[in-house]
Amino acid sequence: MTTVLQFALLGLGIGTAYTLLAQGLLLIYRGSGVVNFAHGAVAMLAAYLYWQARAGWGWGFGPAALLAVVISIGLGLATYHLVMRPLGRASALARVISTLGLFMLLQGVALLIWGPFPRTLDSDLPTTLLNVAGVAIGLDKLLLLLIAVVLTVALWAVSRYTSVGLAIRANAENPRAASTLGWSPHLLGGTTWGLGWGLAAVAGILIAPLVGVTVDAMPLLVIPVLAAALIGRLQSFWLTLLGAMVIGILQSLVARYVDFVPGAMQAVPFLVILAVLVLRGQGVPSRSAGTQKLPTLGTGRIRWPWVAGLVVVAGFLLAVGLEEELVISLGVTLSWGIVLLSVVALLGYTGQLSLAQFALGGVAALVAGRLVADLGLPFPLASVLALAAVLVVGLLFALPALRTRGIDLAIVTLGLGATVAALVFTNGAFTGGFDGTPVGAQTLFGIDLDTVFYPRRWALLILVLFTVCAVVVANVRRGSSGRRMIAVRTNERAAAALGIDVLRVKLFAFGFAAVIAGIGGILVAFRNATILYSEFDPLQSILAVGYGFIGGIGFVGGAPLGGTLVTGGFGTWLIHQFAPDASPAWLSTIGGLVVVLFALLHPDGMAGAQIHQFQHLAARFRKRQPEEPPQPHTEVESHRVRPGRLEVDGVVVRFGGVTAVAGASLAVEPGRVVGLIGPNGAGKTTLIDAITGFVTPAEGTVVLDSADVTGWPVHRRTRAGVSRSFQSLELFESSTVRENLAVAGDPAGGLTYLTDLVRPRRSPLTPAALAAVRELGLESDLDTTVAALPYGRRRLVAIARAIAGEPSVLLLDEPAAGLDSVETAELGRAIRRLVEGWGIGVLVVEHDMSFVMSVCDELVVLNFGHQIARGTPEEIRRDPEVVRAYLGGEHAAVGAGEESR
Repeated sequence: MTTVLQFALLGLGIGTAYTLLAQGLLLIYRGSGVVNFAHGAVAMLAAYLYWQARAGWGWGFGPAALLAVVISIGLGLATYHLVMRPLGRASALARVISTLGLFMLLQGVALLIWGPFPRTLDSDLPTTLLNVAGVAIGLDKLLLLLIAVVLTVALWAVSRYTSVGLAIRANAENPRAASTLGWSPHLLGGTTWGLGWGLAAVAGILIAPLVGVTVDAMPLLVIPVLAAALIGRLQSFWLTLLGAMVIGILQSLVARYVDFVPGAMQAVPFLVILAVLVLRGQGVPSRSAGTQKLPTLGTGRIRWPWVAGLVVVAGFLLAVGLEEELVISLGVTLSWGIVLLSVVALLGYTGQLSLAQFALGGVAALVAGRLVADLGLPFPLASVLALAAVLVVGLLFALPALRTRGIDLAIVTLGLGATVAALVFTNGAFTGGFDGTPVGAQTLFGIDLDTVFYPRRWALLILVLFTVCAVVVANVRRGSSGRRMIAVRTNERAAAALGIDVLRVKLFAFGFAAVIAGIGGILVAFRNATILYSEFDPLQSILAVGYGFIGGIGFVGGAPLGGTLVTGGFGTWLIHQFAPDASPAWLSTIGGLVVVLFALLHPDGMAGAQIHQFQHLAARFRKRQPEEPPQPHTEVESHRVRPGRLEVDGVVVRFGGVTAVAGASLAVEPGRVVGLIGPNGAGKTTLIDAITGFVTPAEGTVVLDSADVTGWPVHRRTRAGVSRSFQSLELFESSTVRENLAVAGDPAGGLTYLTDLVRPRRSPLTPAALAAVRELGLESDLDTTVAALPYGRRRLVAIARAIAGEPSVLLLDEPAAGLDSVETAELGRAIRRLVEGWGIGVLVVEHDMSFVMSVCDELVVLNFGHQIARGTPEEIRRDPEVVRAYLGGEHAAVGAGEESR
């Protein structure tokens, strides 16, 4: 028991270190809403500055610490005003990636100035041993704990009891509202970033004697720090303190009692992150989870003559036309480019920010290496088996993504990648010892691929495999699997409402990206006769995302462009042509700076910028086509759907102690329109969410054609015949109208995930989609991006997309909102044609009472969650309780011709 207590108390030392860092990260998040992945790198830079002043220049503690803290505060202020302030309207993805760029930049600067070797510092706090409960513990550890507690008290008191603290919290949620109260959002934002980086500097100085001053290890302290902050929900200073202490104590105990598993201590923060995020996560985002602007995507179109020509020219140059040093550099660029293709597929197409892609490449390299070294398997067979293994690992990596997304997913995958590196890549039992895995030279179909004697052959192999991978990734983009991935990337709620199994899409994306990353990892590792797994440390996965962002995460062509910046790649060769003695750290520094600049100036990357310039030039020379006059609406042939009856019986929906819907019941018959009306906050949209599966009723049932679908997931209900539109539209804004409709009509089977790899399924519109386009007059908008349409047209697109899947029951949430009187009247006629000609049953929520009274066959009225009436429009118009609660006496008096506003 004494030993357990001793190691628990020792864990308080590192726990207080995590606390000091985590409170600064939490302060920045509370003030600006940005999770700063560069926070550990800031502590590293401050520790180096402090070491330089103390050991290099002989300064005392006070001046040295002041220098490091002041510089860090200045850098924090500069970061806010030069980077975060201009990114205020950018997506959360752009802001997160900019912090990754800062991570790369700070690490590169530290490497350039101080090199890769660690520095040591003695503690400036008294280290006298004290006896606590029979356990000896250093006074410095207790003082660190005291500092952490005092800091926590101060931050908590300021945030809760001062106007500045309240203003900082308000500024993170709504800067405009904070400014109306007399506070400058930029003053508050700059203050939090300056203080946050200053706290990181203090933490770096105090913990340097505990962990050492290193370029590689200190930046990764952000992983346990993020774990502690997540325990505090990125809001509570006290819970963050508790989380940091728990992690520190657990790490100390694991180091003592699980010492037979190398690296087990580093796995503790990941396990904490995983538990917190998965337990708090959810499968489909809530209604409040809005859409955000995302980087542009390429079309995935392959111009085969251009591809063949480029491959032939590149192959000729690699075979005979270029010097060997350049050939080797291009091989490194293209092998990294394959890993970056996995970033394109996962982050670009699916929106899943994974910081573990290079770790997956390392897993494939490890399996292939051991099969070659231990079993003597030929290189091709070993590689195929390794890719099968990494596919399984990739699916395991996908499990956290099923309940987390966005920044949370980035945090959990960063922790997962670091855990793999600690438990596997540094474990001699797996790697074959400190010297790595000896694999020797490889052969392929009898051709010697020794990279020492035949580097051109190895480069040609990489070129072929890169081309194959690029074609496959482009095929996926054009196929139905790609359309599903893009739908999930853009809006998971809308994707599920179209019948897409979001979980299956994520599993496919992670598995597919893992195999692509595995190919790249094998090529990176096997270029040497001995595989060194230090190439697959967690920093490389961060670099992979950064380089992918530079190249353009939405474009296949962005992968090789981003790969030019990797160490040993084309960028290294180019720098050495001008400065032969230049440090490789220049590439990390330049790469980090370029990531930040691209986040600010062109988030679509180099590929996106080049395509934009090409389109701009092409537009200048293209002859302007005369606009076609709008075509008058014509009646179209009816399209019959499978009839279905929806019955809702006694549905109750509660959110905590609030009852949003209290016992609603209704039935939607084929060929009839049921209106759901009531004042704002009556529970109308919540009832639609319960019918379609976005919320789970506490009581009651939802029945479709005698099948109880109450427990079914969203996509299964859609495939069964229940479709909906959204009050906020939730369209795929960056896609065309045609692509929006094609997603709804894609088949539900999983076979297309395999066939799309080779032969992507085209996107012809279904008969129902074509009929919906004609019904709503959208023929001229099919190839127009949704974001370019006026609001009224977008609302019609949302309705057409809901119809495109041929539903038996259609739920429309305020379909006439934003339409003028002419458009509203035409929409009403279109709904009647759908009901009478198609046989669809419609449930419509709408505040325009003239529209409701003229279109609906039956009305159901909700008021504060309670159903107060149900009947024909005429009966509802005369119901005294409905008149008092919603319609008003004036509307009841004048009848259906007067619109309630």
